[in-house]
Amino acid sequence: MRRLLICLSLLLTSVVNAQVKKVEGRVFEDSNQNGQYDKGEPLLKGITISNGRDLVKTDAKGKYSINTLVDYQVFVIKPSSYQSALSKENKVNFYMPYEVLGKVNTYDFALYKQEESKPLHAVLLGDLQSDVMDDIHHVEKLVVSELVQSPPNLIFPLGDLVFDRLEVFDPLSKSLGLIGSPIYYVVGNHDLNFGKGLTIKDRDSSYKKAFGPSYYALEYGNELIIVLNNIMPVDEKKYVGKIDEVQKIFLKNVLKQYASTHTKVKVMMHIPVEFMEDKAEFVNLFDAYKEVFIATGHTHTQYHNYYHRAGKTPIHELVAGAVCGAWWQGPHDIEGIPFAMMYDGTWKGYWNLHSEKDSYKLGYKVSGRDQQKQIHVWAPEVKEWDKSLEHLNDGYVYANVFAGDKDTDVQISYDGVSWQKMEYYEGVDPHYTRFIELQKLGRFKGMNISNFVDAKRKSKHLWRLSIPQGLEKGPQVIKVKAIDPRYGLNHVEYRVMWAPQ
Repeated sequence: MRRLLICLSLLLTSVVNAQVKKVEGRVFEDSNQNGQYDKGEPLLKGITISNGRDLVKTDAKGKYSINTLVDYQVFVIKPSSYQSALSKENKVNFYMPYEVLGKVNTYDFALYKQEESKPLHAVLLGDLQSDVMDDIHHVEKLVVSELVQSPPNLIFPLGDLVFDRLEVFDPLSKSLGLIGSPIYYVVGNHDLNFGKGLTIKDRDSSYKKAFGPSYYALEYGNELIIVLNNIMPVDEKKYVGKIDEVQKIFLKNVLKQYASTHTKVKVMMHIPVEFMEDKAEFVNLFDAYKEVFIATGHTHTQYHNYYHRAGKTPIHELVAGAVCGAWWQGPHDIEGIPFAMMYDGTWKGYWNLHSEKDSYKLGYKVSGRDQQKQIHVWAPEVKEWDKSLEHLNDGYVYANVFAGDKDTDVQISYDGVSWQKMEYYEGVDPHYTRFIELQKLGRFKGMNISNFVDAKRKSKHLWRLSIPQGLEKGPQVIKVKAIDPRYGLNHVEYRVMWAPQ
């Protein structure tokens, strides 16, 4: 595999070095927003243009000139307080269209002013994994219909937009575009071109036709945001997590140029850092920045990682779960949407990122539920009619805090007055196990659904505590609270439990 990676790297380098021509043009303020330069419209100085490797800035007359690289799109790095034109689907047209690569030697970039003085509100969408139109309709009900009521400033779908069916890019983007926010897409491994005879330069050709470059950067207010493609194909079907050499040059150039004006950076990509072959080198690239936040997807579970740096604030990575939960699997609810609980017991949803000058806050939103739904409490149940799952009653109360980590404060109260700390527990959520058990019993046979996989993945945000002896007989309300300002948690969940006899 490593030999193949070396060969791919050499091939990529040789292709990139074959510079076909220069592209030149202007960057201007599109005052009337008609997409073309009109006499008298301001020409913008100091705007950064990239060819996917190098960076150049526009001169005093708004002009730029840059060498093009074979199969790489030239694009503008959006400056603060400006926005590129949006397509009908609210994709951001910050790049030369794929179909004109190698065919034109002039291209103008239009920008128009927008207000960016308020704190950034971005929505992070983990794997949407759309395979058929049914899945897109699920996304519409779970995401579009919620966010359209109060659109965020920016939306970042974090890769695996589709499930290998690249023709679904178009209907998915049309549906997400209805939200009304600028959408900056991230590529995932299921969004790439794989097949016999394809090389690394072909990996994102379909993606680029639909969404533009698979890595780029932008500013919003005082934010520097970098979108990366960290999927490296190693044969016609397999891949590893890695930043290719040309992209690495681009990343280094961006980090160096903006270090004088930004102390923090946010990175959006698909594969979590822990699974990258160049993890150590990648983390070290950000040494010049005081605050580094990374959002990823890929695992269909969600959790937080912190990468410690000597003398600096640790890099915080959010593995942001999946809009599709576990691959749109399992029985459907009253709306016809699969339950699709994530493998770690997280209810499917998305993240809100609120970022101010000196801090940021995260908050998880369960799709289709009130913002207060942050915890699921599992307690034993003794039934009369259906006793098939009573073997799951193990004498514990479990709490799955969807946004939490091992340092989250989770407590339980049986009387509403006194509280006890629950024990952090790395195990399988019994609520997810419940679905697996029902599936084994054949309860879902006859339904046209995808089956859940085995319950083997341990949750990283699960707590439990054994039920104390001496509780009053009969039903009682128990309360579980989770407190963690880092992740927007200050929530209480209620559950009725019958004291064990």
